[in-house]
Amino acid sequence: MRWLLAAFLALPAAAAAQDSDQNVSNDPLTPLGAVQVQNYVQPFLNGQTGTGADQLNVRGVLPHEAFGLPQFARITLPVMASAWGPNGSATGIGDITIFDLFVHTIDNVRVGVGPLAVAPAASSPALGDAKWQLGGQGIVSARHHWGLTAGFISYQQSFDRQAQTIQLQPLLFYNLANGYYLRSSGIVSFDLAHRTTVVPVGIGLGRTLALPHGRILNLFVEPQYAAIRNGEGVPTFQVYAGFNVQFPLGGGSR
Repeated sequence: MRWLLAAFLALPAAAAAQDSDQNVSNDPLTPLGAVQVQNYVQPFLNGQTGTGADQLNVRGVLPHEAFGLPQFARITLPVMASAWGPNGSATGIGDITIFDLFVHTIDNVRVGVGPLAVAPAASSPALGDAKWQLGGQGIVSARHHWGLTAGFISYQQSFDRQAQTIQLQPLLFYNLANGYYLRSSGIVSFDLAHRTTVVPVGIGLGRTLALPHGRILNLFVEPQYAAIRNGEGVPTFQVYAGFNVQFPLGGGSR
């Protein structure tokens, strides 16, 4: 987290992207390819003294067309996941999540809906559910002169229903000068199989930077506090930080 904050302060103002690029970079349905590296540090888990977790995700984003329709695919791999407690710790990779959305635009609102799948790639039972899961993903986004509003909703379950989760993620971005922006993006999670709930509220700082050849770098850090939490093992506090690099594919419109 400290190196991200240092990057925000050290980069010259001349390198900052235009304000319009803040919306482009933060819009989850922007038709640009992207590589995203994102980290969740969870030093405190509800009802479990001395436990915590850390997950580093690498994501690939690929806008594409099929059957003449615009689509948006994303794959997420937790390349380094850790969980620790009084009885020991586990480190390895987590489960792979992939979805593909059909995208439709109405005025300045973009809507994407499609299937979602989870592959049981976790190297330890503490790092994943060890079950194939299927479900659906929806995303909506709207750009404004002051920033961006968006939202994710997903449902996934295993075939035996021993893993079953609903997630909601409202996103709010408020643009500042020189490529900076304020952000809030906590993920509300309802684990129906284990009967746990967590509603995090966060506020963070980000910055977009223009790179050569139409690429955009986006760095951010966002502390999140669980205003509502029910059940053991859900995070009471976490820090979400990372960076995204976006790049045009085939000269597509942003």
